[in-house]
Amino acid sequence: MSTIFWLSAALFLSIIELVSRRLIMDNALAENKLLILYTLNQSKLILTKTQFSNIILECMYINYFELQQYIEELIKTGLVLLDVVHDKEAVVISEQGKSVLTMFKDRLQDRKKKVIDTYLAENINHLIKETTITHEISEGPHGTYQVTLCAFENKDELIRISMNFPTKETAEKSIQSWKKESTNIYEMLYKELSKKGH
Repeated sequence: MSTIFWLSAALFLSIIELVSRRLIMDNALAENKLLILYTLNQSKLILTKTQFSNIILECMYINYFELQQYIEELIKTGLVLLDVVHDKEAVVISEQGKSVLTMFKDRLQDRKKKVIDTYLAENINHLIKETTITHEISEGPHGTYQVTLCAFENKDELIRISMNFPTKETAEKSIQSWKKESTNIYEMLYKELSKKGH
């Protein structure tokens, strides 16, 4: 009888341990999804799926494949929306996602929110540049390299410049200049092109 009792007790403890692990995993899953919503809400930018993934991978202890699974689940439930911005997939928190975040925000650890807030504050200028200027390079006619440079405000394209360069090196230099000076280049072109002729 005592052997059966101890086997039953051991089985009971095993079941309790499995249930506890499952609850911990479910809590971690829910918290990770809430942190994803929190990050989208805090960024205040329309981020490409790649940019957003990089932020989460930098800030959270989560692997790439789990992250993609979480994003897909959030999209299926309508808490996150997919959008196309500058020909790239972007992720955006939905109104429903904002409501869920508001209801359950207190379940997020302050320490984890602070990591995300700090990362966004330290990288905001870089993220803004990434989301407002783009560039492409391709082979042009006669061995040249064609560079297309764009600047956006929200989703609206402000300027698109396409130029051919004789070498890949000069094409890449033009891209670096665009990354650093796009605002000045746009302002200069705008002023010059909007001058009234005499």
